[in-house]
Amino acid sequence: MAASTWFAPKPSEWSASRLTLDFGLRGADQFYRELVVPELGRVWFVRQLTWPLAALELHAQMKAEGTAPKATAICHGIEALACKLEYWEHESERVLGTRAFGREEARDIWSFDKLRLRQNYVRNTHRAAATRAVRTDGGLGLASGQRFDLLEVEPVGRALANAFLTQSVGKGGTTLGSWLKRWIRDEVDGVGAGKTHQVAMSPEVPTNEERQIIRARLFDIASPNASKRKTLAAAIGLPKNPPDVDKLIARLRKVHPVQADEISAARAFGAMLDRCRDVVAHLTRVIEPARSGLGVAQLARDKDVAAAVAALKSAAGMFAERIEQTKSAVDSTAGALASSLIKGDTEACVRIIVGRASDLLALAGSLVVRGALFRVVSATEAVDGVEEGASTIEPDRTGRTFRIANLHSILLDIEPRESA
Repeated sequence: MAASTWFAPKPSEWSASRLTLDFGLRGADQFYRELVVPELGRVWFVRQLTWPLAALELHAQMKAEGTAPKATAICHGIEALACKLEYWEHESERVLGTRAFGREEARDIWSFDKLRLRQNYVRNTHRAAATRAVRTDGGLGLASGQRFDLLEVEPVGRALANAFLTQSVGKGGTTLGSWLKRWIRDEVDGVGAGKTHQVAMSPEVPTNEERQIIRARLFDIASPNASKRKTLAAAIGLPKNPPDVDKLIARLRKVHPVQADEISAARAFGAMLDRCRDVVAHLTRVIEPARSGLGVAQLARDKDVAAAVAALKSAAGMFAERIEQTKSAVDSTAGALASSLIKGDTEACVRIIVGRASDLLALAGSLVVRGALFRVVSATEAVDGVEEGASTIEPDRTGRTFRIANLHSILLDIEPRESA
């Protein structure tokens, strides 16, 4: 038997995709994102909502006709095919799967059964990013239920799906929906999809009916959250680039001061989170050459670590002031962390941050040692979403606009276009 050689991967090769640096504040981060732009989730263009609803509708139709793959598989197949057709036509920031498509020399993976697989597309899909926004509970009310495969499409969601599925493709007036069902059943191959299929499925070209439906769900329903989104959208306007958030807050303060204060509180929370990451970045740099770890007192005396902790304490103080101004913008977990940082000295703050970054660093008595997933990180690095996927290409990929950039993007996408 021929001998083979294998090597264990370095930590940087296997740990990055599993490492998340949120300091136990993931819930707080979600709280402030929802406070600023409620119910939008990670959606930033229309087809992120259309594809899942079309998949749910196709699943229901195919199940009524006999058997059907899971709605999740159908959705991944639809968006993979849409992205692949767009990829070979022209560049788009909304296309996922570029790595898989680019390494496919023969360009021969076009069937539903192959294209829906993560190895031929991506692990972190647009569907996963949009599921929350689709639901009636905490979303835009397009489908009811919790798990995607069990969602029941609401009438407005069916209208959105049909706006996509009833488009004509190819010759003879075939609808996109009927063609997709044949593709899913392996009666036609995606390689036969032409220009009309590419345009009909494109992440860049939703129909005007799709745009109208999403606009209505965002702004025209009778709810406090829709009113908040509408006020924010009016303040954003339609500039080509996302607005400067500080200028946006100043604009909002003239017409809706409470909403302006909420965004200020979210921004202050984001600054505190970034300063936490800065402290960790300096700690990992100092710890990296010290195999057996370093004492907390020694770390606190390091010039860069001490400066980072001082900046963190200042950011925590600013956040505490902001939440005091706006009582509705309080997350108890984030508030408690800010309070402990404000009260603690440099050594205490180092202990607090190390305790909240346990994958990277760990406390062993008075020593700070390497954690299980240790690596040297960069300042303000989020250390998540490193795999190709929706979270790495959305406008708010850093999380520091609390989805304002996403709302700006979808505002541009719902504008009517003569070519649609």
